[in-house]
Amino acid sequence: MPAITFTTGGALKKSALRQANERLVLNAIRQNESISRADIVRVTGLSPSSVTFIVKRLKREKLVGEEKLEGPSQVGRQPTSLRLQADARLAMGVEITLSGARIVLVGLDDVVLAKRAVAWHSNHAIYLDRVHSAIRALAEPLREGQLLGVGVSLPGNIDRITGRVIAAENLNWIDVEAGALLRRDLDLPFLFENMAKLSALAEMWLSDRDPQPLRNFIAIVPRAGLGTGVVINGQILQGASSAASECGHIVLYPEGRRCQCGNKGCWEQYVSDLALSREYAEQSGRPEGEIEARQVVELARGGDQVARKVLNEVARDVGLGLVNLTMAFNPEAFIVGDYLGDAWDLIEDAVWSVLRARVPSYFLNGLRIAPSRHGTDSPLAGATALVLSNFFSRFEHGSQARPSNAVQFQASV
Repeated sequence: MPAITFTTGGALKKSALRQANERLVLNAIRQNESISRADIVRVTGLSPSSVTFIVKRLKREKLVGEEKLEGPSQVGRQPTSLRLQADARLAMGVEITLSGARIVLVGLDDVVLAKRAVAWHSNHAIYLDRVHSAIRALAEPLREGQLLGVGVSLPGNIDRITGRVIAAENLNWIDVEAGALLRRDLDLPFLFENMAKLSALAEMWLSDRDPQPLRNFIAIVPRAGLGTGVVINGQILQGASSAASECGHIVLYPEGRRCQCGNKGCWEQYVSDLALSREYAEQSGRPEGEIEARQVVELARGGDQVARKVLNEVARDVGLGLVNLTMAFNPEAFIVGDYLGDAWDLIEDAVWSVLRARVPSYFLNGLRIAPSRHGTDSPLAGATALVLSNFFSRFEHGSQARPSNAVQFQASV
């Protein structure tokens, strides 16, 4: 969960403390499908009277509902369980990709309530105008204040404040004002983030309900290139200009294939979806672009020897890249998405073989690698999670100024 930031001159102001306690209670309800007031007292450390006061306020705002727990009758007040009123507030997620755009509306429980799709167009102005129209169509029927905001997943190196795409070479987008085109004439909060970082956020948001939530891990997204989202101590690594964790451009082979970034031998040139389909085309003699990465995986499962060979070669290069990331970041897990997640059972042994051969055993203790639980929906799930996490924690995103005397603490319970 992102850190809450409050502006204070020392101790938290009363209104800020009240808001922080309210979010603690909301998160306790979000993370537990059926939770009583007594349970909230236990997990938050708040006093019973404070919890009662907060629950009453949340019920007045129609953010939570309360119902009696089933069970044998007992003396005294019948215990009740609290639940989120999922449609009280909604979040919109937008995913911009080379294969088209997807837009969804979700409730406070992350359940998709409505969706739209927009076909890709090579003219970015036309493409983004159509996405803008789809956003408007979903937003207009909603009551005032119901939509919390719009989270947008963008490709490449971006400006998180404005939504400008600085460089997304695989889309041939350089200095594209995507954010301005998407939010024009819409009086809605917009939050922008890189696709791979949102994939990481999606995993962290979902794991927040787990007994041991993910807090130090790397999401690997081999889509139209190779994106990575690095999470350290529960925070997405951003860097000085929000361009950190472009691990797809670490150099694997100094004199290797020319990358669209201008360098040679970048990791993405050997393990991205485009790289897999290119290798299969070259080695099978089929036209390039005819077979997509997911189809190569299906062919390998069906016994196609060329497909199995290129997957094994990719597995070796995935392993080499993970060697570098393991030594640099010491993650607890790697989460692999898209075709890598689909093919994980086919390449797992080969990837681990490279890691064990090149990384000291003490660095591998506890390390795990697993397919994304969101599959191809990871960036889109991350886009809605960006809005919901902002609501549940009142986290100040990059679009707001952060004062130098801010106090930060974790909102997780």
